[in-house]
Amino acid sequence: MEETYIVIPALEPAPGLAGWIGELRARTGARVLVIDDGSGPAYQETFGQAQRVEGCTVLRHAQNMGKGRALKSGFAFVRMQLEERPCGARGARILCMDCDGQHLAEDGARLLEKTKERPGSLILGTRDFSGAHVPWRSRIGNRISSWILKRAAGCSIGDTQTGLRAFDSSLLDLMCEVPGERFEYETEMLLACTGAGVPVLEERIGTVYVDGNEGSHFRPVRDSLQVLAVFLRRPVRFAVSSFLCAFVDLAAFACLEHLLRGREGALYGGFGRIFLATAGARILSAACNYALNRGWVFREQRPARTDSALRYLLLGTGTAAASALCVSASSGLLRIRPEAAKIPCDAALFFLSYQMQKKWVFAGSKREGRSDGR
Repeated sequence: MEETYIVIPALEPAPGLAGWIGELRARTGARVLVIDDGSGPAYQETFGQAQRVEGCTVLRHAQNMGKGRALKSGFAFVRMQLEERPCGARGARILCMDCDGQHLAEDGARLLEKTKERPGSLILGTRDFSGAHVPWRSRIGNRISSWILKRAAGCSIGDTQTGLRAFDSSLLDLMCEVPGERFEYETEMLLACTGAGVPVLEERIGTVYVDGNEGSHFRPVRDSLQVLAVFLRRPVRFAVSSFLCAFVDLAAFACLEHLLRGREGALYGGFGRIFLATAGARILSAACNYALNRGWVFREQRPARTDSALRYLLLGTGTAAASALCVSASSGLLRIRPEAAKIPCDAALFFLSYQMQKKWVFAGSKREGRSDGR
């Protein structure tokens, strides 16, 4: 039998938390998990009232650990509950909701129903930010993050920071492994799902802000920088990986080109010598680069794929041939040493390689769709 869980991270919630949980229970019949993320003694009565609602469990962090960690604590609890059940009865649907009054019970119930229609998908409750009542920081923040996400991951999502999200237990392990401890976790979740080929669907929900969203604990500067760092992490890691392997490639090329220069025969003269040195150096550096990119740069974006090595090999062969042609032509025309010509040639190929690896080699099989008709 499939169970339903609602996971609510809570930091210093309003006194009406218990009443809202009762409404959720009446609408969905779900078990409710409230995570007290270090709210302190002044809020224990509020959590005590929530605990007394039938079907509600309160988990507690001794100190504030962030929204991402609170969500993962809830997911870990759900996973533990499912593992204790018989193997044939471990299915569940999970709904994440914020505790600041922005989410309506009927919207939560609707998202849970969508998980039945689209198993294995992440369902997002998308708000409309065009209204005059929407706080400026929410409107601008979501527009910026949506724009960056589209360019960083090729995923067009209208509300990247929505806390109303639903999925089934087939994604539970993935959600527990997504990095991030605070608000950046929600962005990491989107990147992890799009990279793993998980459909990310949007469902229109009501746009509710209580007292201008004063109850939100989002810190515009610090938390926005943490979210931005999520988007920048992969390009920065790719640059570091490429720099290290470029050093290996350049050093190996210089050594091989020097060794081949004294050899006799047409194969070792001119283009032939440069091509052999390029090929040997590229094999060594490519092995290092593939290992770094697969295990470090793109590890959160996709599961291991057996064909990624073949795709990387094809891309590497193409860029190696392009590098050899460019170095040979440049060194001949400009009358400079091949090592000096190799640096600008490979720098130009760097940007092409990044886009090809992101969109083809390590992209996984991406399936996209929407459920709101937008």
